[in-house]
Amino acid sequence: MDSNTAIKKYKKLLNDNTMYKLTGEMDIVSNEELYHYTVTVDYMEGDYYKTSLINKDNRHEQIILKNENGVFVVTPSLNKSFKFQSEWPYNSSQAYILSSLLKDLENDSNVTFEEKEDKYILNSTVNYPNNTALISQKITFDKDMKPQLVEVYNKEGIANITFKISKIDFKPDFKENNFEVENTASEESIDNVSKIDEVVYPMYLPTGTKFKSEETVKTDESERVILTFTGDKSFILIEEASKVPKEFEITSKDGELVFYETVLGSLSGSSLNWTMNGKDYYIIGENLSNEELLKVA
Repeated sequence: MDSNTAIKKYKKLLNDNTMYKLTGEMDIVSNEELYHYTVTVDYMEGDYYKTSLINKDNRHEQIILKNENGVFVVTPSLNKSFKFQSEWPYNSSQAYILSSLLKDLENDSNVTFEEKEDKYILNSTVNYPNNTALISQKITFDKDMKPQLVEVYNKEGIANITFKISKIDFKPDFKENNFEVENTASEESIDNVSKIDEVVYPMYLPTGTKFKSEETVKTDESERVILTFTGDKSFILIEEASKVPKEFEITSKDGELVFYETVLGSLSGSSLNWTMNGKDYYIIGENLSNEELLKVA
C-alpha cells in the first residue's frame, strides 16, 4: 500500500456511503490555553451538514448547519440563529469533516504514507486562510480507512488542533428534517441578562497597540461596554449581554462564517462579531487584517 492507494481507498469509502454520523473530542491550543470540545457531525448526501460544537468547560453549544437554504450558526441557549451565504465547509480545511480531509489529501502532491501496526498514517498540507500558522496535518486511519485521529500542526510542529474520533456510523438514523434550522432550537434557553458581570479584555494586541479607554453605556434593556485601543492598529471592542428572543429567531448576516480557535463568528470587511457565553462581541478595526481581528477575538 502507498499514499495513492490509501487515498483512493478512502475516497471509495466516502463515495460508497451517502450519510454518516461522526462523534469525537477536539482539543484546541491557543495562547497556551487548552480548549476542549465535544463534536458531532451529521452528514447527508445533497450537501446537508450539521455540526454541533459543545465547549466541555462551560457546556456552551453552537451548531453549524448547512442545507438547501444556506449555512446557519445556531446558539440553542439563546434561541437564535444567523444565516450566511457561505461556502462553508469548502472554504477552509475542517478537521472534523470527512470530505475536507479527502480534499486536503487530493490537493497535496507530496502526501507521505506510513504503516504502523494496524494503522495507516497520512501527512498532508492544510488550507486555513484565516489561520496561516496552521500548515500541516497527520491523519491516522484504521485498516478500513476510517479516520481515527486528526492532528493539525503549526510551523513549530506543535499540534494546535487534535481531533480524536470515537465513532463513525455510516448508517445513522436521521432524515432530511434533521437539517432544518427550527429543529435545532433548545427547550432550555438562558434567562435574559441585562447587565455585564465581567468585562473581558484581549490577551493579544497587535504591536504598538495600547488600551485607551473603557466606557459603559446603559439603555433600558441592556448594558454595553465599549473598549477603545489606540495605535497604528487601533480598534474598538464592544461587549453586550445577549438578548434572548421569546420565539426562535433567524437573522441574515452579510459576512463570512469563520471558526478560529474558539471564536465562531461573522467576518465582514474590517469587523467581526460573535457570541460566547451569553455575550455578544463586536470588533471594528480598519487597519487590522482578518487574522489580527481573529487573534484579538
